[in-house]
Amino acid sequence: MYCIFLSDAHLRGRGDPNQKRLVSFLEDLTMKKDSVVPDALFLLGDIFDYWVSPGGFIDPVYLSLLNAIKRLTDRNVRIHYHIGNHDFFVKHTRGDIFDDIDIIEDGTGMDLDGIKCFITHGDTIDYTDKKYRFLRRVLRSGFIHSLSELLPAGVLRRIGSSLSKRSREVWTVKRAMPTSVIEEYIGEKAMQGFDVLIAAHFHTPEIRELAFDGKKITYINTGNWFSDYSYIVFKNGRFELKYYTGAV
Repeated sequence: MYCIFLSDAHLRGRGDPNQKRLVSFLEDLTMKKDSVVPDALFLLGDIFDYWVSPGGFIDPVYLSLLNAIKRLTDRNVRIHYHIGNHDFFVKHTRGDIFDDIDIIEDGTGMDLDGIKCFITHGDTIDYTDKKYRFLRRVLRSGFIHSLSELLPAGVLRRIGSSLSKRSREVWTVKRAMPTSVIEEYIGEKAMQGFDVLIAAHFHTPEIRELAFDGKKITYINTGNWFSDYSYIVFKNGRFELKYYTGAV
């Protein structure tokens, strides 16, 4: 099985150069004559810095990326979209492109060539952050979605941009989740029988091996697509961390 995992592009509209870079990467998978397309592409959240979808329709500023994803689905690549803390309104979007995408709101277990993996965006790993968990429930509630349907797209974009900016400010102050909290979560997944934990959200690309009570587990973070342009390749039963260096 051949899979690609990436996350955290935090795209901000039509003029964002990182959207062009991501489109270029996806086109490299489909347009080259000798390219072998992956069986699956896992987008682990926060691909968009914010996503508005009034009436369930696609925001046109991201059409170039969505068309690149559509070309992958046309070649029978399965797309798994794990919603992040910036782009959770994706689940309310309709249209041919999203009809062919597997939208996943929370973490999920998956078997890849006999390797038991747990895959998640990672924003709920920190169980100590009660304020964020409460805000997460509120923002994803039916009430907020219904309210958003009453607002013009321009207003929604301004609100979304403001909330995303505030989220980045909080993250900058907080810097990082305590290592003990992350490793406690990894240990729980190891005890549940998972061989690999694949997460995003923290923007730091890495692959490392850990052991908890004799149970080994591999922790993988996809990193980001705004400074490192990192991604994970799974092929022939192995995970490998790579960096995209293609021109825009």
